Amino acid sequence: IRFMRDVIGRHQPPLQDESQESPGRGPLPLENKRILDIGCGGGLLTESLSRLGASLVVGVDASSRVAEVAEFHSFHVNSRLTEGKIRYVGGRTAEELADRSTNDNEELFDIVTALEVIEHVPDPASLLNAASSLLKPNGILLVSTINRTMKSYGLAIVAAEYISGKVPAGTHDWNQFRSPAEVERMVCSTGGCDGNAAMKQIGLSGMVIDPPFVNLRWSLDPGDVDVNWIGAYQKRAS
Repeated sequence: IRFMRDVIGRHQPPLQDESQESPGRGPLPLENKRILDIGCGGGLLTESLSRLGASLVVGVDASSRVAEVAEFHSFHVNSRLTEGKIRYVGGRTAEELADRSTNDNEELFDIVTALEVIEHVPDPASLLNAASSLLKPNGILLVSTINRTMKSYGLAIVAAEYISGKVPAGTHDWNQFRSPAEVERMVCSTGGCDGNAAMKQIGLSGMVIDPPFVNLRWSLDPGDVDVNWIGAYQKRAS
């Protein structure tokens, strides 16, 4: 969340509606933004994004059942979340959403997230292309995944799945992990991110576990993208 807030704050200031401004506080980081959360799972990120001021967060998951669970979690009887600001779409992929899109700017999104998703899909380039197409001009795509290194094999598979049991065995396929350079090429499929591509990379950081590792406390480390990492990519204005 901190990486997302920092990148969005630098490259896409809050869209503040002065008529809704509360006395004594400035705009929330995602004030009045439309956000798409691809692979929303149980909706934890979807809910966090809504709390940061988004006008609408759409959580989409290929599993209808998973989306139903997320909806139940978000809108249980003691929830303080607003139904009109969160919507879940189950049984639909990013590609299917893109195919149904009219490319009307009002239906597109200021921010699209695909966190810990591309290592679980058969065609990550297709998903990222669809995600990019659903962005407004100047919109930001945020992608996190695991790098394909020997270090990631040791930590994300051997240690996490077979030694500590923190992750169910078989969750990950090392061959599906992607390096920052590979994802950059997928997102900026023509012209390169520094050329005339529709998208450009605007942020990159590793995510590392702080010792003692059993507590699973994470921090950002731009110098260590050997295992978990997150990147941000912005759509050209025109």
